[in-house]
Amino acid sequence: MFQSLYKKTIYYILFSVNLFAQDPIISVWYIGTRVAGGGPYNHYIELFNPTEDPINLSQYALIKGHGQSNNVEQQAGWGNTLSNSGVSFNRLPNFILFPGQSYGISRDVSHESLQNHADLILEDEGVLSISGDDAVGLFKGEGNLDEVLAATDSIPIDCIGSPYEDPGQSWQVSGVVGPPNSTNTTGYGVTRFAILTRKPEVCYGNAGNWNDSRGCVTDSCTNWLTDTPQTSYEESEWNVQACFYPDVDGNTGPGYEPETNPNCDEDILVMESYSNTCDLSENQAPISNAGLDQTTSYGQVVTLDGSSSTDPDGAISAYAWSQISGTDIELGSVSEQITTFTSPNIEGDLVFRLVVLDDQSASDSDTVIVSVINTNVDPVAIAGEDQIVVTNELVTLDGSASADSDGAISAYAWSQISGQVVTLSAANEAITTFTAPTQEDILVFELFVSDEFGGTSSDTISILVQNTTASVDGKFFPDEVRLIGNYPNPFNPKTEIVFEVIKRLEVGVSIYNVYGQEVWSKNLGRLNKGFHKILWGGKDNLGETVVSGVYFYRVYYGDKSLISKMSLVK
Repeated sequence: MFQSLYKKTIYYILFSVNLFAQDPIISVWYIGTRVAGGGPYNHYIELFNPTEDPINLSQYALIKGHGQSNNVEQQAGWGNTLSNSGVSFNRLPNFILFPGQSYGISRDVSHESLQNHADLILEDEGVLSISGDDAVGLFKGEGNLDEVLAATDSIPIDCIGSPYEDPGQSWQVSGVVGPPNSTNTTGYGVTRFAILTRKPEVCYGNAGNWNDSRGCVTDSCTNWLTDTPQTSYEESEWNVQACFYPDVDGNTGPGYEPETNPNCDEDILVMESYSNTCDLSENQAPISNAGLDQTTSYGQVVTLDGSSSTDPDGAISAYAWSQISGTDIELGSVSEQITTFTSPNIEGDLVFRLVVLDDQSASDSDTVIVSVINTNVDPVAIAGEDQIVVTNELVTLDGSASADSDGAISAYAWSQISGQVVTLSAANEAITTFTAPTQEDILVFELFVSDEFGGTSSDTISILVQNTTASVDGKFFPDEVRLIGNYPNPFNPKTEIVFEVIKRLEVGVSIYNVYGQEVWSKNLGRLNKGFHKILWGGKDNLGETVVSGVYFYRVYYGDKSLISKMSLVK
């Protein structure tokens, strides 16, 4: 006991001077299983800044190590790997950890509650891919794994576990024993099925001395799954929150290892309740206020206002904004009371955190949610009035009347959807042209417009191509037939198509929709000279009533025809 006390005193003197003033510590550790059937472990580690100065975590790295005492080649200590261990090195991000602030890290297979609580989520095979018997150390240094270990002589600032020891699936802490594992191994530790929280008076790391940190005072505490007595413990630096609960039937013995933690609902509460009594205890912490939650639309300038943050016994000395979740955006400033950003053109919630620091280096954080919704009004496409043109005529399609009530048209797209194929001069412009074909036809075009926020609209236009060279007020006068028109127009439910036959000949009438599809036709046979009329009652060839809209009627004779349009209104 005296030897252990002496060791602790020396470590305290050395590291309270060198580490306490500048480095973070490991404050929370959790690898409890949650999913029955051996599902993913809920890996989580939390760092705490017990100092009076902000700490940039980019100076630090987490390094994993394996004991594997039965394999000499795998006793390399920190940074050694096994074939199934994943990476052994994770450099921490560029994050300012203010005094009294914690920073949580989980795996992407951890329970959702833990991922939501974490500041950083590591990929599946990250440095936290461990099972309770692997060591993880917090190191300070620049460069890669080898450079960090060389610069520190492989001595971490803080650690959980020893890379040179294999406890047989988990370490004991203060002699606390977990449930038997699936092989009914006795002396099972708690680092695999418990939450460890650093006691509030611990203000410095263990510098790799995991045995003293966990309360082990003799080498017998290393638990090599032998008959060596596991009794030489004293109070550790950790509080142990058991999460190895029995299943619903009360089973805790062999074969129930995965079910021993069916819920552990209090894990987050335990972590959130962590507090530290290091030198910050006399100062009243500031109160961060990130402002009220907001709702905005696409492409809007959003203001985040932290000016309501207060300090009950001093003044706010620093502000730090960061985005927690949602579509990535760029903040105008991350270190001012007030900052702005432009909302993305994607619906969803953006979550931001404001950390404030007072004049005594205490900190507090608050979050604000900005909900981005799509309030954009779609544009209106206007393809123009239907036209009657002559074969081989240059035809203009004009969509410039299209408009957007809350913005501007950003794109035009013309396409032909029926009729003889023609070539458009500028299909992606508001105005385009083409040459009418040499044969009579109905050509239908669609104009598609979009605005800057992705809203769209379309409209169609029909072009009637006539094979004639003479006209008066839109009425054509060929040698054999003269088209008078239809009456009434618009009509409902029926109209009469009137035409004049100049000389006796075979005549027929066909009616088409705006897509050039025939809906009704009738061969009138050989007609005598004079005026004639044909009644159409708004039904197709099958006797079904057609829908409202624009229709075209064609009076044909021999290889010639006359075309005009009418409107059915219901």
